[in-house]
Amino acid sequence: MLEEFLKDSEFASMMHRNIYDLLNLLIQKDIQFDILVSTKFVNFSPELPQEIKSNFNPSVILFSLAGYSLSSIKLSRDDMKFEAGFGPDNFASLVSVPIGAIIRISIDENPILINFATYSPSDPKTKQERSKQIFLNNPKNRDIFKGQ
Repeated sequence: MLEEFLKDSEFASMMHRNIYDLLNLLIQKDIQFDILVSTKFVNFSPELPQEIKSNFNPSVILFSLAGYSLSSIKLSRDDMKFEAGFGPDNFASLVSVPIGAIIRISIDENPILINFATYSPSDPKTKQERSKQIFLNNPKNRDIFKGQ
């Protein structure tokens, strides 16, 4: 029962909105924070050298967003991008993280949000359903889709 609920699209949409709203607030208030993300969903551009990537945990990666990384954040409804330096030579890369793949947001090592929803990259049809669900969350919009 719990596993099914954690995979539920409505629950995932709710968590997605909460994560987005919290990130937006932290960025607006210029508050330093950490995100814990599933490693397999993080993209780097340019790709990190193997000697740096080999030091990452295969399951999760923790990013501390402060200073330049914090000021470089670009937040969209689907993902968060920021610039960061890695390794002893500060190898520069643009990091892209899907909002739904963020597992935890912390301030000073204190969790302020934990995402229990099971994330899976969505295909265009799933994105359309999520968009429709967000639209329908406003009671004024529900009549538009009656009968569909």
